[in-house]
Amino acid sequence: MKIIKIILDSVSYVFYFLLILVAFFTITSNSSLLGNYQSFLIRSGSMEPTIMTGDVILIKTMKTYGEKDVITFKEQNDRIVTHRILKEIEKSGEITFITKGDANRSIDNDDVVPTQILGKVVFIVPKLGFLATFVHTPLGLMLTIIIPALLIIIDRILKITSSTSTTNRLYR
Repeated sequence: MKIIKIILDSVSYVFYFLLILVAFFTITSNSSLLGNYQSFLIRSGSMEPTIMTGDVILIKTMKTYGEKDVITFKEQNDRIVTHRILKEIEKSGEITFITKGDANRSIDNDDVVPTQILGKVVFIVPKLGFLATFVHTPLGLMLTIIIPALLIIIDRILKITSSTSTTNRLYR
């Protein structure tokens, strides 16, 4: 009975930790709750092996960016991209950056100006994006509700049966 309790507690703690992590990154992806930090889910392999598909990145807005920084920026068509700065150049008195995905063979078509940059990648959480994506599906949402409920019910049943057996021993 004690082994079951330990296993149940361990599974509960891991599940709740992952749930809190997914909630945190979901909130920070949709708001600037943390000030200069924001999170994004990586949906392509253009930065592999540095950043893999399904990873969640945390970016921070910086005052300056330089060569070799991995940045997240908004392209002309509002598509959000995370690539590495290869080179900083000055065009018509304005600084621009040439960027490229680590896995890509060629540089990006358009130069990036500082106003397009959302931030520099400061932290990577491997594969959390797959869990976050799953939680946003109907089945994932259902399991997010059902699993904690079941864990709580099983825990209560174990406590009741444990206290009942202790009480029965006292009255013998």
